[in-house]
Amino acid sequence: MLHPHLETVRTRLRPAAEEDVPRLYDVLLRLGLHSLPNPEAFARQHGQGVDAQFAIELKRNGEIIGFSSLQHLSPAGHIQIGIFTDPELSRLGAGAEAMMLTVNYGFAKWEQVRKVYFSTTEASLPSLGRGMSLIPREAVLPEHLFFQGKLWDVHFYAITRDAWLESGAHIVNRLVRGVEQHDPEVLRRGG
Repeated sequence: MLHPHLETVRTRLRPAAEEDVPRLYDVLLRLGLHSLPNPEAFARQHGQGVDAQFAIELKRNGEIIGFSSLQHLSPAGHIQIGIFTDPELSRLGAGAEAMMLTVNYGFAKWEQVRKVYFSTTEASLPSLGRGMSLIPREAVLPEHLFFQGKLWDVHFYAITRDAWLESGAHIVNRLVRGVEQHDPEVLRRGG
């Protein structure tokens, strides 16, 4: 049974509140999403169609470095993750930890979820880290998104519940306990 962890030793997810909307808007602008509605319209639309939304905080100082969400829970057992982090503040893997926590939350919260989907462009792939090579890419839409002044391919990835139970959940448990992946003692004990 999965536990819906919301924090690791250094990163915390907390439910996003109405007072977080201006910061979310700022993060999206800083990422280059200039097609947003005006701030008032954005605030009115906030949370529509979202099943869960979190502010991503650094535990050492409480600074919000971004937001993650789960939306479009389907009867087929699919849900989509969104993660947006301020590139200047999300160094040292906090964004990757937030993504792991959010995926884990989706599988833990909704037993019917079979797949967690997300999409990204080449602009964001490097910030997602080495773990992306382990996640199957399901589709690519060539030149589908106009972002930061150019057309980008959109890549769609999916993580199945079985794959998550096999490896992802163990990684999250290690992050929650504060055990580094490369810790020789953990590797010797196998977990």
